Amino acid sequence: MLRVFPVVMIVIAAVGAITPPNNSYRSLLLSPADSALIEFEAGRFWHAARMLREEGAATGRPEDILLLARAEAGWENWSAVAELLDGAEWLPGESGAIGLYLLGRAREARGQWAQAAESYGRYVDLSSSGTTRHHASIVRWTRSLWKSGEREASFIALHQLPPHLGAQSWTALELALGEARDGNVSSVEDLLSIIEHPSARLSSWRLLPDALFEAGDLAGTAEAFREAYQQLTGDRRATAGIELAGLLLAGGDTATARGLLLEGLEEAPVAFRDRAATQLFDLGNTDRELTLELARILDRAGDGRRALMGYDRVVVLSANLIDGMSAPLSMRVERARLMGTVQTRQEEAIQEFRVIRDVVTDDRIGGRNLELWAQLRRRQGLDEHVRTLRRWLLEEHPSSSEAAEVAWSQASQADSRGELDSALRQYAALSANARTHARAGEARMRSGQIYLGRSDREGAAGVFEGYLEDFPEGRRWQEASYWAGRMRLELGDSNGAEEHIRRIKTRDPISYYAVIGADLLGESYTINVSDADNPTVPRWLDRGFSDIDLFAEAGLEEAAAAEVNRLIEVARMSKNDMLGLAEGLIVRGRTIDGINLGWALRDEGYEWDSRLIRVAFPLPYLDLIRREAMEWGVDPIILAAIIRQESAFKADIVSRAGAIGLMQVMPPTGAQLARVHGPSGFQEGHLASPEVSLHLGAAYFVEMSARYDGVLPLILSAYNAGPTRATRWKQYPEVSDLLRFTERIPFVETRGYVKNVRRNLGIYRVLYGRN
Repeated sequence: MLRVFPVVMIVIAAVGAITPPNNSYRSLLLSPADSALIEFEAGRFWHAARMLREEGAATGRPEDILLLARAEAGWENWSAVAELLDGAEWLPGESGAIGLYLLGRAREARGQWAQAAESYGRYVDLSSSGTTRHHASIVRWTRSLWKSGEREASFIALHQLPPHLGAQSWTALELALGEARDGNVSSVEDLLSIIEHPSARLSSWRLLPDALFEAGDLAGTAEAFREAYQQLTGDRRATAGIELAGLLLAGGDTATARGLLLEGLEEAPVAFRDRAATQLFDLGNTDRELTLELARILDRAGDGRRALMGYDRVVVLSANLIDGMSAPLSMRVERARLMGTVQTRQEEAIQEFRVIRDVVTDDRIGGRNLELWAQLRRRQGLDEHVRTLRRWLLEEHPSSSEAAEVAWSQASQADSRGELDSALRQYAALSANARTHARAGEARMRSGQIYLGRSDREGAAGVFEGYLEDFPEGRRWQEASYWAGRMRLELGDSNGAEEHIRRIKTRDPISYYAVIGADLLGESYTINVSDADNPTVPRWLDRGFSDIDLFAEAGLEEAAAAEVNRLIEVARMSKNDMLGLAEGLIVRGRTIDGINLGWALRDEGYEWDSRLIRVAFPLPYLDLIRREAMEWGVDPIILAAIIRQESAFKADIVSRAGAIGLMQVMPPTGAQLARVHGPSGFQEGHLASPEVSLHLGAAYFVEMSARYDGVLPLILSAYNAGPTRATRWKQYPEVSDLLRFTERIPFVETRGYVKNVRRNLGIYRVLYGRN
């Protein structure tokens, strides 16, 4: 059994001053040089570099300068590396000539390809052959020579890589991609002759036709795609067929092209399927069923003009059918939607919406019809019409998804205005009319919270337990169980409370409600898992890890990803192999792949054990997190819990919004924080450094902690949704009960974020709190 002290802390202590106490631990070390080395070994490269510069390392002995250069390279401050090492005559004789490699990396980062090639070439001559870095240097040397125009020398360098490693093939593939874009057919052909690795070979199938196309040789391009089409299978074959069809259409061979395009509709990736649909549609002469399929594909692809033409064509074709089969109502609704986007057809759209309303009986179609009609009227500025249409929606199709959303919006608005009796009535109507819709469950949970806010614990318990009776496996069973348990406890029914909480701990012990449920019962949160068998790592996995290490060091990311996918396929048949692969990937910074493998095992029915749970909830960068937490005066487990939710410990991840790194710092926020807390010379790319992202993310966490008096749900709300929203939510009456406040957070994403970090906090205290 793994256990820890109760996770009862929802309010954390205020952190105090924002400026980090840089000297809080330095006095414990023997000397500034020792302090810098410890920082370096913990992965705090910027801190180490700053300390070394303060001690004059930049003008000291070669070994001191080299250590400083390694520290600067650790957080990819390549301009500083170049400044330190450029022109240093001692580089070949110091520490295995590693300075030459670092100088090559610095020059490569600056796009100084000829100078980079010179550094890498010297390092390759001096370094120990057969090592990962030696082989990676050959790759980088080859690349630099090629980019500097030394093609013959690049080929010679490339052949120094043993073909069995795969790096030779993947390097050739990378170079060939660039040559294909430039239409250099002969270079592509020369490079393709080197590619022997099966995965790289498969990835290279379209390089020659692309090169021929860029060179203007359309006949050669068609022949190359034809050959690929005949040799490939699956989606690659379909893609080659669609590319070939486009060329055949240009040459007038519509019959062959049509056959290839029809095949592509079935198997091609989405982007090429959309292209095939466009070309088939433009060819015309399609029957009713194919026209409808094409129009729907084009509609989903965002090509409203063609989609509307297709829907119109289906209406005409349907009217001409002898059996009198009409156009599908669902299609007519989408046709009316698209007509509403054309100024001259808006009245026609409204007439169609009216006709459909009169004949439809299906709630799914009828609800969408009325909602799309309302959206058109809103765009026209006719708010009274919108209100009428929404009323019809609720009256005529109350179980539709559209009606559920409207009912939820109206009820939650009444809730926010404090009109609680009205909100309760509307929540109840929503729950009755759309019983299985997600909003119905949400409405029941909110109703329970309103009763609780009125101190009507019996009423609240009835709501939560009523949900459990109706939906014992529903998506909100954990939430309902926790709050039913809490109501029973507050009503003096400890047995009933324990029954509800035990159900959570038994069915889903790795959850937010299991963590806070233990608090409710006054218990330590524990995770009862069996001890895993001693792991055995197969030899083939060691070889795979070596290849991944080489590809990563050489900057061959496509090769590394392909090798990860290959290893996953091989490991699938064995839990031990899957866990061994996951653990190795996590160690190598490929944490999302590793974590996903752990959850894949859970999906296959494997129970939690002490090994599997640490794969699903790993803690890499432990020393780095500890030291950063010590510097800022915060709990390292809190930082780990946030990182697990923000980035799953993937250092270079970039969100859709543009947030970067372990703690998902937005670049403008990072720049603002760096001006106060360092590092100087901050650039957006520095956020991919684990240390920099953690340093600035911790600084932001400390600022939010001071702003919100250490109240963790508010701090996390600000971290996820911004302080403006968190400050507004702080006015909710539920803020006096932070678990109720968490349920009240209006943004689904932020509410889930706060709960997940809280869950992580409980789990990480159990797994790592004593390390």
